[in-house]
Amino acid sequence: MKWNLKQLLEKRHAYTPKAKALLQDKEKSKELLANVSTKATDNKGKLAEIWSDLQLMVDMLRDWRKGAYTHLPKKSLLMIAATFLYFLSPIDFVPDFIPGGLLDDVALIAFTFKQIQQDVAAYKQWKHQQPIETQTTGAAGAL
Repeated sequence: MKWNLKQLLEKRHAYTPKAKALLQDKEKSKELLANVSTKATDNKGKLAEIWSDLQLMVDMLRDWRKGAYTHLPKKSLLMIAATFLYFLSPIDFVPDFIPGGLLDDVALIAFTFKQIQQDVAAYKQWKHQQPIETQTTGAAGAL
């Protein structure tokens, strides 16, 4: 199936209501992070070009979920959660089981990361200022 960025963003937007509900439930958001980590780890080679961005978004959501980082705007939270829901969905533009099946997921993750760059920069600065023992272990340990 042929797809473009506009269609991909519309698909992500369709996950926004589910993302809102998920972000209100700490256990469901924890489950989301675990599922993203599992799928990412299983596909690490296919996700190489966006691996560090994906790790950072997982860390941002994890620190927000734990209440450690409270400066993440709701819009960015929703974009991250909706992107993760799309990433986990078996129903997307390019089915994950075919060769190249993660290309749409990679494109959406990269685009979402670019959209939240200011929030990423603020998070990195905050994270750098945290004592080492309070920092998340990083998605690298979890992914």
